[in-house]
Amino acid sequence: MSKEPLEPKTIGYLPDETPPFWKLILYALQQIIVMFPATILVALLTGFHLATTIFASGFATLGFILVTKRKIPLYYGSSFSYLSAIIGLTGGVAFGEVLPDSAISGVQFGIMASGLVSIAAGFIVSRFGRSSIEKVLPPTVTGPIAMVIGLTLAANALSDAAPVAGATDITGTNWVWVVSLITLVATILFSVYMKGFLGQIPLLLGPIVGCIAAAIVFLITKQSAVHVPFVTGSRVCGHPAD
Repeated sequence: MSKEPLEPKTIGYLPDETPPFWKLILYALQQIIVMFPATILVALLTGFHLATTIFASGFATLGFILVTKRKIPLYYGSSFSYLSAIIGLTGGVAFGEVLPDSAISGVQFGIMASGLVSIAAGFIVSRFGRSSIEKVLPPTVTGPIAMVIGLTLAANALSDAAPVAGATDITGTNWVWVVSLITLVATILFSVYMKGFLGQIPLLLGPIVGCIAAAIVFLITKQSAVHVPFVTGSRVCGHPAD
């Protein structure tokens, strides 16, 4: 007697399903930890205004939720795929500095044009199916592009995890590496070995372990290993026109 093949178990929730409220809170916290810093980081690296970036991100997110009739809880943040193009066009700025408005306007025209291309691609997929795009952009093309984006950001990741150059307090010592590596290793372990719901929130659990490690370092050294750089020429909270 042959056994019927078991249906693959779905991990997570489908668009027409609603998780319990307490899970929604944890999912939301993970999204904040992941997407908000990433959205801000792109603005800091490219020289865009922080307030305008956050406003555009929120506006795009609300627009997407309304268009999809709240079926897909997707957050629209900044795209790292634009980094090389923006820096190439503007020449780049120091971390946290803001570009002149004339330079930002020119770059924004290109970003809006790429958005129109994305809309056109959506219509093509809707009309002819996903295979029509995959013929033009197969995994052998999109894969290396993703690798280039990751390698471009590798230097920024290392600089964020490293001690502060020239600092005379604990932020200039190897204790910073200790906290950074504990956070990274914990996030990887949670992602690989945790099962079920906990395996879906490694980017929330990893930073929590990092905070605990930072607290232990503080108890040992009586100094905080957390360093928040000052951002010049812009602010997070404010009117987009400011």
